[in-house]
Amino acid sequence: MALFTASQGFDTLDFQSNTPTRMTTAVSGKTHRIKTGTQFFSLRLKSPAMTRADFMADFAFLSAQEGQFGTFTVVPPGISSTRGTATNNVTVVEDSSVDPNYNNQKGSKKVGVSGGNGTLKKGDLIKFNNHDKCYLITEDIDLDGSSVDVLNIFPALVSDATGIIQYNNVPIKVYQDNDEIKFIHGKDGTFRYEVTLNEEV
Repeated sequence: MALFTASQGFDTLDFQSNTPTRMTTAVSGKTHRIKTGTQFFSLRLKSPAMTRADFMADFAFLSAQEGQFGTFTVVPPGISSTRGTATNNVTVVEDSSVDPNYNNQKGSKKVGVSGGNGTLKKGDLIKFNNHDKCYLITEDIDLDGSSVDVLNIFPALVSDATGIIQYNNVPIKVYQDNDEIKFIHGKDGTFRYEVTLNEEV
């Protein structure tokens, strides 16, 4: 799957978590809420002013994705790597426990991990290497490299987790939010564009 690396990077990133929910309100005022789909992330990326050559390289890549049809990966600027001090491989423990509570099965929000040293921080973006969904860490974790540590995540696993956890330069599998690509050509000869991407889950 192609990785989109913008020619001049991006000036700004608007990052959003979406949890599709349907809410109904009874005559009594009581509300009923139900999740209607899987949580996904959205990114709105704005480019800096760039030359025509740099812009055309980005424009060609995005056009080749055929609007909402194609999927690709992007490493979001500013948030794709841990704020902690983690080093070395952190691996999913393919087992379950009651105390402490963890398992690696679909639906779990607590995953047992081993290996690595240092810390991962609440709000860090991570990805398991056996499926495409990205997750947020919801509690700081101190990795000691030997015992099993519990990684708290959001949302719950959409698939069983195995293998190594990526916590730096985390790529998100995305598709474009619409079929149009708009750009601005300024009087100074520079080009700018904005693109909204939704996570493919």
